This record gives sequence, C-alpha cells and structure tokens, in this order.
Amino acid sequence: MTRHPLELVIGIMSVAMFLGTLVAIPWFVRRLPADYFVRPPPERGLAKRIAQNLLGVTFIAAGIAMLVLPGQGILTILIGVSIVDLPVKHRLMRWLLLRPAIQDGIQRLRTRAGKPPLLLPAHA
Repeated sequence: MTRHPLELVIGIMSVAMFLGTLVAIPWFVRRLPADYFVRPPPERGLAKRIAQNLLGVTFIAAGIAMLVLPGQGILTILIGVSIVDLPVKHRLMRWLLLRPAIQDGIQRLRTRAGKPPLLLPAHA
C-alpha cells in the first residue's frame, strides 16, 4: 500500500507539533511573570510589534491546527493570543483564562516548576 506524500508530510508535522508543544508550552508558562495577564502592556517600537504579532499569529495558527492534530491546541492558542497586539486580545484572553481546565493546567505547570501561581483577570 503506497501513501500519498502529503499524508507523510502531515504526519511528520503533526508529530513535530506535538513534541514541540510538550517542550515549548511548559517552558513558556514557567517563564511568564506572575502578573503577566494583569499588568499593562509595555510600549514597543513598530519593528518589535510586527515581529511580536507575527509570532503570535504563528502560535494561534499552530494551536488551531492542534485542535484536530496531536498537541496542546488550546494552550498554544492562549499563548498566541497573549503575544499579539489586537483590540480584542483582552476580551479573548479573559474568556480563555476563566475556563477552569485552562486555569488548572497553567497553575499545575507553574507549581511543578516551583513558580508562584499566575495572577489571572477577575471575573467580568
């Protein structure tokens, strides 16, 4: 039985994203300052904002793909949304962070790393 080359590429990408998120997501969540989600955003120049938004969109796209492929899709989307600089960012972040499963996962990662719990936005 022969496989289509696209199936092989999708399979390899799926495994790579799964393994990448197993390393990247915990690393990122551990490195966040405890007040990251409740402090005002820092001022950045145009080039940094463009790079930041490209990185955020990349995480969001990968997270959406991981909703149907192996990987931590919701957490990857959350990280992508936290990186981008969009007007709807704070509403979407609050909506995601108020989900008990998301809060439990984030706080569990930080506890295992010996970090203080993240301060999360209050209920709206």
